[in-house]
Amino acid sequence: MILDDLNSKKRYVLSIASFTLQSIIGLFMGHHFDMQIFYVAGNAVSNGFAPYGIFYPSLIFNSPNFFERISGIGYPPPWGFFLGLVYMFVYEPTKNIYAYNLAIKIPSILSNIALAFIVERIAIQEGLRKTTTSRIFLFFLFNPLTIYISAIWGQFDSLVILTCILGLILLTNEKIILSSLLFAVSVSLKIIPFVLLPAMLLFIKRNYGLKQISEFILPFSIFSLILTYIPFVIFNWDFNIIRENLDVHFIRAGCFTLFNIFNLIYNIEFLPKELEFFGFLWIPGLFLAYLLLNRTSLSNRLDLFRWASSIIFILLLTRSWVSEQNIVLLMPLVMLGLIKDFRRWIYVNLLTIIVFIFTFLNTSPFQMFFLISSESLEFIRTLDLEYRFPRLFLKFLIIIPWHILGWIYIKHTLNPVKNLDNNASSILDRE
Repeated sequence: MILDDLNSKKRYVLSIASFTLQSIIGLFMGHHFDMQIFYVAGNAVSNGFAPYGIFYPSLIFNSPNFFERISGIGYPPPWGFFLGLVYMFVYEPTKNIYAYNLAIKIPSILSNIALAFIVERIAIQEGLRKTTTSRIFLFFLFNPLTIYISAIWGQFDSLVILTCILGLILLTNEKIILSSLLFAVSVSLKIIPFVLLPAMLLFIKRNYGLKQISEFILPFSIFSLILTYIPFVIFNWDFNIIRENLDVHFIRAGCFTLFNIFNLIYNIEFLPKELEFFGFLWIPGLFLAYLLLNRTSLSNRLDLFRWASSIIFILLLTRSWVSEQNIVLLMPLVMLGLIKDFRRWIYVNLLTIIVFIFTFLNTSPFQMFFLISSESLEFIRTLDLEYRFPRLFLKFLIIIPWHILGWIYIKHTLNPVKNLDNNASSILDRE
């Protein structure tokens, strides 16, 4: 079989094929809202300004297909610095928007490939058969969802979860300081992985001792401060813009959550005043998750992956706003959490299917052609006018299987299978 003969040379050839495929797609496509935010943020930082505030992309890039007015990035400074460098070294010399568009996506494309190698490597180390590990490698190398989010959309969740997983792996290898630094990088790109901090501290406490907790916390805190706050001081950026918009994380409602019913019924994408407490639901949700997980084992890397996947799952299921690109954070963690439980790998495939159905109902794929055609945006407007109610109704319905899948998986992580090694071996032997 081909999967039995997937040697190192073939793996690198396939990696080059994956990189080439993602680069070709990524050159011409991108999310019409998110990518324009990235374009103007890069322009601002390269000219010495903050990537936050209000910008005018149609004026900056002299294109009628761009927005007249748009906000800056909603992430900590490191991503803004990267965008500034890309603008300075790619767009300024070439004045080519396609080159700029692709260069922004390169870290995410490389992260997709790196994740394929890392997850496969862990599967090999855990004793899975070669056919199975090769299947894992190909799954992540050519996964349609990660390619869609990274190479087509332009989001960088693959980079976020790559640095997070590397931090988790290093922690289980007793490289505590290096782990803390990589985890700080992950959190400074997108704040979501921060919810894993208690799990990492509990892992240290259970396996290394209380003294090592300070070895993790101190460099993590200092490096996080350097990456996220110090730039505001050094470059005299207005931190009030960030502070004034913090409530967006608690009052926005909809997208890939059950709260998108407010868009269907009231045509709004925020929580009504009397229901704003739902925006804080994820806090007690995570507290309860940690209480329940604390009753289970946390002695090795598979336990840590199981905890991490469950915690991220609960966060995404209880937040009032989740974007479909955030599911990329889940996929490698879920696969790693199930690495020896072959029967449940279907969870990852179902995740991909559910997200793709949702993203089409959300009209997201049609927004990816804005660089090459303005007709796609006109098509979205027409589609929304003619089929708005059934589209929004189906958007709400598809969230139900997402919740069912999520809570079944969480229940599994709270009651991990006994004698998993023998269970996995017997299953894999029957492949």
